[in-house]
Amino acid sequence: MVGGEWGRKDGFPGADGSNLSATMPIYGPDGNTLIEGSTGVGMVNISESGVLNENTSQIYMIKHPLTVIYNSTSSKDWYTNSSTYQNNTLWGDEDIKRAYDPCPYGWRVPTDASRTFGDFSITTFLYYIQGNQTSLGNSNVTNGRLYNQISWFPAAGYRNNHGGVLGNVGYNGCYWTASISSSYAKYLSFNMSTSNSTAYSRASSFPVRCVQE
Repeated sequence: MVGGEWGRKDGFPGADGSNLSATMPIYGPDGNTLIEGSTGVGMVNISESGVLNENTSQIYMIKHPLTVIYNSTSSKDWYTNSSTYQNNTLWGDEDIKRAYDPCPYGWRVPTDASRTFGDFSITTFLYYIQGNQTSLGNSNVTNGRLYNQISWFPAAGYRNNHGGVLGNVGYNGCYWTASISSSYAKYLSFNMSTSNSTAYSRASSFPVRCVQE
């Protein structure tokens, strides 16, 4: 599963295993596939009429939990089109969990990637391609990194901030933290050959690895 945009409560489905650029289908109670624009995954530009209300898209987001709000200009934030109105505490402020945190009771989005994932490296966080420990091969939904033989992190890819489409599934792993860096948010990033902590636009959709409170 690809998680959600930074600060949002609800996540989005990831890639279909048979097509790395296609979204995993969502089915309704009648067994039929839900389509974009109904209750399936939708995408909307933050600048479209009705998305922003008094400089934020918070109301729209609540009413449309499965719609990716993309933004390729200004702050690159799904929540607002101006850095003046960015909300830095949607997922918490350091050790305080907030209402929009997507993790279940007793768990929360981790804080600053350098604190939570500080000892993740290419030696402690080995890359596997279709079950084999290697850094050479093709992108596949089964790829990922294994931390100290304990925790598996799929290379689930992401939804980009400038259109909301899936990208780099089976090659990149991007995991949000609750911490921010200026107008961006911090996350754990890895691919077949590297692993590090960095920051990116909040309108991008990355998975979340919850930690216990």
